Amino acid sequence: MKTATLLKIAELIAEDSYKGHLTILRFTTHWKVFFGTPDMDTGKGREFVNKIYAFDSLDEALSNLIQYHFEGEE
Repeated sequence: MKTATLLKIAELIAEDSYKGHLTILRFTTHWKVFFGTPDMDTGKGREFVNKIYAFDSLDEALSNLIQYHFEGEE
């Protein structure tokens, strides 16, 4: 699936289930994506982001996020 399609699906899920919150982080060597917004004010957000699995590409990260969302609904 193309990146634009994956991003649109993730946006629709975020709007429908997470009050529109979708976070995409690009690091030097990897990507992290998740629904919601990290609490960076208290430092808990940094711990949360550290626990999120890292992916080599944005496509991989979005595909995993979408799959995880739908598996969690079953």
